[in-house]
Amino acid sequence: MIIKSMSRKHPSFAQLIDYIEGEAKLKSRAFSIHHNTYSRDTESLKREFEANARHLRQRKNGVYLYHEVVSVSRTQHLTEDEQKTILKAITQSYIEARCKRNLAYAVLHEDTHNFHFHIVMSANEVGEESRTRLSKAQFADIQTRLEAWVLKEYPELEQKAVFHKNQTQAERSEREAKRQHLSDKGEQMKRRGAKTDKRDQVQERLTDIFETATDPRHFSDLMEKAGFAFYTRGKTHGITDREGNKYRLARLGLAEAWQKLDEKMKSYFHSEKTKKSENAHQEAKPTPETATTRPQDEARDNRTTNTTEQDPIQTEADKRLAEMKAIRAKRAAKQQEQATAKKQDRER
Repeated sequence: MIIKSMSRKHPSFAQLIDYIEGEAKLKSRAFSIHHNTYSRDTESLKREFEANARHLRQRKNGVYLYHEVVSVSRTQHLTEDEQKTILKAITQSYIEARCKRNLAYAVLHEDTHNFHFHIVMSANEVGEESRTRLSKAQFADIQTRLEAWVLKEYPELEQKAVFHKNQTQAERSEREAKRQHLSDKGEQMKRRGAKTDKRDQVQERLTDIFETATDPRHFSDLMEKAGFAFYTRGKTHGITDREGNKYRLARLGLAEAWQKLDEKMKSYFHSEKTKKSENAHQEAKPTPETATTRPQDEARDNRTTNTTEQDPIQTEADKRLAEMKAIRAKRAAKQQEQATAKKQDRER
């Protein structure tokens, strides 16, 4: 049996109800569960959830609802209706323990190899402004106790215990042996040259990339070529492949290899930064050629030379300035001449 819980920080009740009532997934409403809701039709349910959410005290990143799933694997020893009836009873017990006074609406899906209920659950109790929140420990306790109850009350469902507390010693030994067998099987297949499972293939490919990459660009190119995308969540590092499968580096046994590569990349960045700084410093210094070709530098250094080459830009500017001065002088002389002529005319 599996129980999943997903919170939503937007009041998307209508979208979630439409999703769980989709025709492709919902075959019958006979097993639907209405917990603390007066409404039965779809649109009225949406309005009832939304109206109750308006009581919530507004705060940043506040949860408005939960989307939860309760799932059991199918068995050949019971009819489908018997399994659905039992799963409905299990889901009702879960809702009662999880959110006794909240609004909840659950719908049975049978479109996969497991029967499962999708639950829309309000974040607050009916008419209350505060949110109902469970800690991880509290939620795990509900899951563990519910699983223990199901194993005891419905052995005919043939569900395997997921939580360590509910497992028998034989089940714990079996799980550990299976885990070890999978690891040993992979090693044996490698020694025989046979094709290993996908996780081993990913591990080998990443090991090769970590050892081969020489700089960040090279690392990105190798990852892209292999179809991997790197991700980081807090202190957890991992990759996703083309199919969207996620692999944590720690579980692949590559945490140490990644640390070495990370140090290598940091060293590369530091080296590149130092080179750029040195190049910028060199460019800022005057070159010997510049020092001997600029007259103002010679004057500053108290040097004189008869072979100094004139700055062509400065020469052209001086030439333009001289021409402008000549034009102004000519214009001034003409104006003076005209003024003298007018004065003479008046005197006559």
